Amino acid sequence: MKKISLPAAAASALLILMTSCASYTASPLSSLSSELGLFQSSDGTIKNDLFITARAFNRADCKRFLDRDVIAEGYQPVQLFIHNSSDKEFLFALDRVGVSLARSEEVADRVHTSTIGRAAGYGIGALFLWPLAIPAIVDSIKSANANDALDIDFSAKTARDQVIFRRSSFNKILFIPTNEYQSNFTLTLIDQASNEPQTMNVMVRS
Repeated sequence: MKKISLPAAAASALLILMTSCASYTASPLSSLSSELGLFQSSDGTIKNDLFITARAFNRADCKRFLDRDVIAEGYQPVQLFIHNSSDKEFLFALDRVGVSLARSEEVADRVHTSTIGRAAGYGIGALFLWPLAIPAIVDSIKSANANDALDIDFSAKTARDQVIFRRSSFNKILFIPTNEYQSNFTLTLIDQASNEPQTMNVMVRS
């Protein structure tokens, strides 16, 4: 049997390990404008200047837009798209969404890459093959960078209190604990000029 030299074995191990380094790659949220429906208020009134649609992510969507399977960690992402074609401005507030929501920081923390765990795994191997110390350092850095990128992206994509300006769109994610998820809920927007609430029924499609 042909023996594999230590340098060759080390190089092979490095190649395999370096290609499995932690990373974060997620696509921007797609627009749901082609799927918009007329806003129907909770009293049945139809408004022709507010349009809304909502879509529940499946695991493929999670991988594409979040690069992590957050459903497996107990959170159902729902993409909420609202288009305001009126001359009014509306306040969107999380405490006026009729369903329990999780903060982006909470969800992100659950799907972080374990930097310490990965470094420890490399460290054990480095006791027997010293070149493994190199990917241990590199992967620790990449893991920390991936977690930072994930935090920033999750924060940017997650709904928060904000004004939906005239002739603009709102396109954000709601993270709903899976044990409290429901496919329909109410959402109340506040007219910034009159302070009048506009309560709508949200029907989430899958």
